Amino acid sequence: MSEKLKKLKHEQYVAEQKLRSCQHREKILKHQMSELNRRERVHRLCTRAGMLESFLVCPGELTDDQVMELLKISFRQPEVVLALAKMVHDVHERSNVQNPLE
Repeated sequence: MSEKLKKLKHEQYVAEQKLRSCQHREKILKHQMSELNRRERVHRLCTRAGMLESFLVCPGELTDDQVMELLKISFRQPEVVLALAKMVHDVHERSNVQNPLE
């Protein structure tokens, strides 16, 4: 085997090792992102559940079905539907506005 071919084979080997290393690092980063997203979601759910419970009288005595029924009734109210639609619209508007300094 010529010296040039050996050198190319070695470069290929090194490149394949780097590729495997990068693929492994990518897998680790994806797992970390997934874990952070999960923690963020759990925190959000706990925070919002706490907010809901602060409005309920004797929340521990109500069943999940009763709380769901109360939420269904509440979210059917026209003023609630309109307020929610406006909030979502405002969020979308803010996210679509580009920073003038960019």
